[in-house]
Amino acid sequence: MSLFPDSARKPRKQWGFSVVLLLLGLATETRETAAQSGRRAAPPPPPISTAPPTVTAGDTSPAGKTLGTLPAKVRLLVAKQPTSKHLGTEDQIFASFVKQLNRYENIEANSIGDLKEGQAIERAKTETEDFVILMKFDIDSFQNGTIITNSQDMEIEYFVIAPRTGKKQTKGKVYFQSIGGGRMRRDGWPNGTPIRITPEGTGIEAADGLYFWLKLAAAKSKQ
Repeated sequence: MSLFPDSARKPRKQWGFSVVLLLLGLATETRETAAQSGRRAAPPPPPISTAPPTVTAGDTSPAGKTLGTLPAKVRLLVAKQPTSKHLGTEDQIFASFVKQLNRYENIEANSIGDLKEGQAIERAKTETEDFVILMKFDIDSFQNGTIITNSQDMEIEYFVIAPRTGKKQTKGKVYFQSIGGGRMRRDGWPNGTPIRITPEGTGIEAADGLYFWLKLAAAKSKQ
């Protein structure tokens, strides 16, 4: 038996401690060598910009597409032909339609109230320069072979009626699908009629369609 029982354990503890120090030293030296070899960590990626896109003058479409301006001032007299029910959404769509038209440069749109198609044509004949725009509302109560009772959905047509002659220059159509309304129609754009859930969106869609026609007509008149 050893007279110093702890003496046998100390060399083992010291040897184990020395091994740990040796391993730590090697790891430190390896890191320093790699750092001196010219290798550098990849730079952090540049920060992602969260600033909103710049909107240019005359850019008024919801999608941010530049629509440009008309070459000359155009005055529009805008009327509506309501349904027999005269739903509240009809007034909202019509107000949005007129408001959006006035957002375009070189367009001045003024509401002239409720008119039937024949009355709108007669009004246009009395004008010398101003176009008459008629927005006609029709409740869509027959969808996919099914009659929808108390339908809130509507088909909306708009006509451009020329001054003096009273002739229709063009027409367009949009479809309003109310929230919780009948069967959801599929959007067949650009070959079909676009669906807009909100009354405001429906009015904007109709105004955009009319504006593009005015741009096209202005371009043809220069040729």
